[in-house]
Amino acid sequence: MDVDIPTSSLFKDSPDWSDVTPIYESEEERAAVRIKYDEEFRDCFGYFRAILMSGEKSERVMRLVDTCIQKNAANYTLWQYRRECLQALGSDLRKELRYLDEVILENPKNYQVWHHRRAVIEWLGDVSAELPFTKEVLDDENKNYHAWQHRQWCVRRFELPAQPELDYSLKLIMEDPRNNSAWNYRYFILQRAGRLTDKNTIDTETNLALQLACKLPNNESVWSYLTGMLAEDGLESRPEVITAVKKVYEETEKDARSFHMLAFLVEVLLERMGGEKKEEQEGARVVMESAEEAKKLLEELTVIDPVRTNYWNHQRMLVESQLQRALLTATK
Repeated sequence: MDVDIPTSSLFKDSPDWSDVTPIYESEEERAAVRIKYDEEFRDCFGYFRAILMSGEKSERVMRLVDTCIQKNAANYTLWQYRRECLQALGSDLRKELRYLDEVILENPKNYQVWHHRRAVIEWLGDVSAELPFTKEVLDDENKNYHAWQHRQWCVRRFELPAQPELDYSLKLIMEDPRNNSAWNYRYFILQRAGRLTDKNTIDTETNLALQLACKLPNNESVWSYLTGMLAEDGLESRPEVITAVKKVYEETEKDARSFHMLAFLVEVLLERMGGEKKEEQEGARVVMESAEEAKKLLEELTVIDPVRTNYWNHQRMLVESQLQRALLTATK
C-alpha cells in the first residue's frame, strides 16, 4: 500500500537552500519585543536575514521574498531588496506590475507596496495602466488615501491632461457628494492646471458647490470646497452665494441647522469686519452690525456644535473685542 509522505514547505527542508545558514532572531530580540508568529514566518525571515548578509540576488531570492511578503507585506526592507533584485536580474517589469496588482488588491492600504509600484512605473516610464488600476481600487473604496495619492503622483509626474480627471472627480462627487477625497482631487487638478484664477472656472465650480451645499448643508466637504473657491477674491466676492446660504439658514429649523453652514456665515462676517473701509465711521458701523450678527451665530454654534464650544467661545471673545473698539470709534 502506497503512503503519501507529506513534503515540507519550509526553506530549511529544501535542498535548494542547503547552502544557506538561516539567521534567526536572537533571544535578546525575542525578549525585547515578543511577537507571536508561526514556524513558516520564522523560517522564511531567517533565510531572508541570511540573504541580506550575503547580498545574493537571484531568482530563488525573489521566490523567498515573495514568501516573506505573503507573511508581512508591510516590511519596508523586503520591498527595497526586491527592487534591488529586479534591477540586478533585469526582470520583466510588466510581470512585476501584474504581481503588484494582486498584492495591492489584497493590501490596498499598504504604503510600502504603493511606493514600490511608483518605483516600477518610474523605471517603465509608462503610466497607461495606472489610472484604470487606481479606478479599480477606488471602485472598491472611494476614499482610499493611497490610491488617491498615487493618482495625483501620476498626474504630476507624467503631466496628464486635466479634463479627463475633472470628469472623473465629478462622476465620483455626483455618486457621493460627501466624498472629501474626490473634492480634494478636483481642487488639486484645477490648481495644477492653473484654473483657480479663471473667472469662468470659479463661477462654474462655485455654482456646483453652492447647489450641493444648499441641498446637503451637513456635508462638510462641499463647504470646504466652496470656501476654497472663494478664497482668492474673498468670501463676499459673490453676493449671490451669501444670499443663497442665508436663505437656507432662515428656512431651516433652528435645531436642524448645519454647523458647517453657520461656520461659513461666521467666516463671511469676520472677513467683513476685517475688511478695509474708506471712512472710519463707516468702518465702525460695518463692524458693529457684523459683530452683532456674528455673536448670534457663534452662540448658536456653541449649542449645535458642543465639541468645539471652547473654540466658538474664543471666537466670540475676539468679536467682542473688535466690537468694543468699533464702539469707541463711533463715539468719537
